Amino acid sequence: MTGRELVLNCEKMLNANTVYMWGCYGQRLTADLIERKSKQYPNRFSSARKDYLQILSDSGEWYACDCAGLIKNYFWGGFGNKLKYSALNDYGTESMKKASKRSGKISQMPEIPGIVVYKKGHIGVYVGNGDVIECTLGSRGDGVVLTKLTAAGWTDWFFAPDVQYEDDRPVKKIYVKPKIKDIFKKLITRRDKLK
Repeated sequence: MTGRELVLNCEKMLNANTVYMWGCYGQRLTADLIERKSKQYPNRFSSARKDYLQILSDSGEWYACDCAGLIKNYFWGGFGNKLKYSALNDYGTESMKKASKRSGKISQMPEIPGIVVYKKGHIGVYVGNGDVIECTLGSRGDGVVLTKLTAAGWTDWFFAPDVQYEDDRPVKKIYVKPKIKDIFKKLITRRDKLK
């Protein structure tokens, strides 16, 4: 896998219905997956969050991911990808950074698509043109989103393990289709206000 292929895979996830879910790497959101992950990571799933995830799983085709899962899904067969490299380590944010062969401070980041950007406990993928694709839950969104490099307080960058970085040509501007989940959230909020 090259850095450019990582960017293309992240773009594919960006334009799908994704939701942030701890311990996931682009699997289809199902009641079974919600149950298994909430038992595995009980402190990461409030009852309200589980209810919200269940509503999404009942409403159509959604995919669950966390920040490290954005990179792991390509290798592990998430998001409809065929399993490519089952031997890839189960990296979290810190262990992925530690396993990198090249890294530095964000102020000295080279303009190479596919570089991983980092801040303590969170990572994203730099896609060029000052943009980052990340899987997050919070003020920047819920699921895979496109943000500006300056928006999240990234402190470092690194080359992801098992990714080749030979192609450093600039990438074209990314097209982002409107997200169904944004419309869905508005409907839920409106419904709750009517109660």
